[in-house]
Amino acid sequence: MEDGFDFEAYLEAGVGKLTGYCAAVVGSADAEDAAQEAYLRLWRNLGRLPNEAAANSFLYKTAYRICVDLLRARKRFREPERPPAQNDALSDGMTAALLKLSPADRAVVYCRVVEEEDYGAIAARFGKNEAWARKRFSLARKKLRLTLEKEDKHNGGF
Repeated sequence: MEDGFDFEAYLEAGVGKLTGYCAAVVGSADAEDAAQEAYLRLWRNLGRLPNEAAANSFLYKTAYRICVDLLRARKRFREPERPPAQNDALSDGMTAALLKLSPADRAVVYCRVVEEEDYGAIAARFGKNEAWARKRFSLARKKLRLTLEKEDKHNGGF
């Protein structure tokens, strides 16, 4: 890592964003633990990372993997999936629809909609290219729309 990188400042500035990201993927109950574990792994690997951009990419990829491992552990122990962090702006239907997305799709939707990141930044988090991020978001949005339409029809709408 280049000289002058202040890990403590980096941690303070980004912990809320990373925790929100983890909450979108795994649910609010495990989000803080996942974020802390990701920062710990980043700290252990700082010497191998050339700059802050590489550190950020490493951090979000690691956080995503930790969240997926937590989701797998829940399935293994038959623990019910917790909903993503509650946002007063989200309806119950939207929260339920988000739960039907894969963890990767929830993460992409969170980055694009909540954090308002561009596709390049989303792609960097996953170690993919921008076209992948655009396609993944487009597919996730279609899945959400179909799920919400199906729920509306089921509840007497349309």
